Amino acid sequence: MSTDREVALEQALIAVIAASEAAGASTNDLLEIANGLIIGQSPLRKVEDRHVAMACLEISNAHATALALMSE
Repeated sequence: MSTDREVALEQALIAVIAASEAAGASTNDLLEIANGLIIGQSPLRKVEDRHVAMACLEISNAHATALALMSE
């Protein structure tokens, strides 16, 4: 069961990705950089190693959701 915060964070990520698409930014570049910041030892990474793959998957899922919602 998702917490209210998890639901809000998922919605926020979807909105940021959709805003990137709507602004004509290179969303794929944005997502690659974001994943790199999670995979690497970036000072922006706030998760332990065991959460890295899950965080990258959440980015991918949010991107797919944003694209699906934008095409409706």
